[in-house]
Amino acid sequence: MVGDSWEFELVEYQNSGKPGDDKSGVTGDIGTFGPVAVERSAVYNPLNKGMETAWLSGPAFPKTVFRGKRRSGQPSLHKAELTLAGKPAELSFNSRALRKEARRLHIAYEGRTYVYSVERPGKPRVLEREGAKVEIEISRHMPPTGYVSPGTATGSVDAVDLAIAIVLEEVDTDVLTLVGAAMSSPFALMHYLSDTGD
Repeated sequence: MVGDSWEFELVEYQNSGKPGDDKSGVTGDIGTFGPVAVERSAVYNPLNKGMETAWLSGPAFPKTVFRGKRRSGQPSLHKAELTLAGKPAELSFNSRALRKEARRLHIAYEGRTYVYSVERPGKPRVLEREGAKVEIEISRHMPPTGYVSPGTATGSVDAVDLAIAIVLEEVDTDVLTLVGAAMSSPFALMHYLSDTGD
């Protein structure tokens, strides 16, 4: 059973202003786990052959790398790979599914099984496993800090749970929403339009 919860915030990554610092992403101070940063290149690199990478680092966190086909300047779930501390996680989802439950991302890592869901654009992203839940809300502009995403950790959340949830903040997960799934193929789009009456 998921129990007590605590809150944290992620803020948009601020470039140093030095030449060659073209990164974007998020940073935060995550309670007792301390500082964390997720970075990705803000500039398209043709040498990456259409792939993009987001990497998470922090003293208390496993080095976490997410790699996927570039979409909207971010790695996406297409051709995706996720590694934590050099060990791969298994990812599976059905991008053509129209039911909310069937569009969730399933993640298996070191004996743990996770479900990651995004109900619709603008709604919180949720990562869950038995006894633990991490929920991160959509970012909102809060001067002078910039864009801030509030998060809540509930239950026996540890550094691995947080690393997965936070690195996914820099991944294009639109395909997990109904609209994203509908746009992923003409067949799914026809079903979506017939269901909504548009």
